[in-house]
Amino acid sequence: MVKLLLSSRAFSTVAVTDAFFTLVAPVAKNSARIVIIVNSVSTGKNHPQMVALQQTVQQLGYAHVQLLDVLTDDLAALNTATVIILNGGYEFLLLKNLRETHVLERLRTLALAGKPIYGISAGAILLGPDLDLYAYLYPEDHTEQLASTTAINTTTIRIYPHYDVHCEVKPQLPQWITDWEHKTGVTVKRLTNNRGLLVHGSQIQMIDSDS
Repeated sequence: MVKLLLSSRAFSTVAVTDAFFTLVAPVAKNSARIVIIVNSVSTGKNHPQMVALQQTVQQLGYAHVQLLDVLTDDLAALNTATVIILNGGYEFLLLKNLRETHVLERLRTLALAGKPIYGISAGAILLGPDLDLYAYLYPEDHTEQLASTTAINTTTIRIYPHYDVHCEVKPQLPQWITDWEHKTGVTVKRLTNNRGLLVHGSQIQMIDSDS
């Protein structure tokens, strides 16, 4: 049974943070092992966003928080992790790196076996079926030129993170996404910066900033 948390930003609200706590429970904070995959940015562990996320999780009281580069580090850490975090960045780069190291299939196997995973922004997108929506909306960002955009596919849910902010920059975005939904027959869940989704098997809970 999959146990997923999907959000636009990391620990953006009390409600999203509480949902993360439910993923870790009942493992105690001083013994839980949190692994953060850093391969959505080219600088990996050295990227300020990755360092800041590690510090944030530590400030929540977790003693064992590891930044993991799937290109160079021992992947056995994924098996022993209490929770895996897929951080945000560039979804096509993350997909390329996970696929080349065969971590894509590994994460799917772990997730389907019940390993909790928290996907943030690009990481949340990759937990869904594919990146088809993003190849359609932003072909200029698909610099990796992947032959397939099939993602981790732990859930059928397709999300668009940062929806509120992106709509301000691109007023035509709502129509573009709606057109794609009509064309493909699938639904996209639009997540604002303060929203998240908690997925526990077939149960899906929308997490709002005031929930």
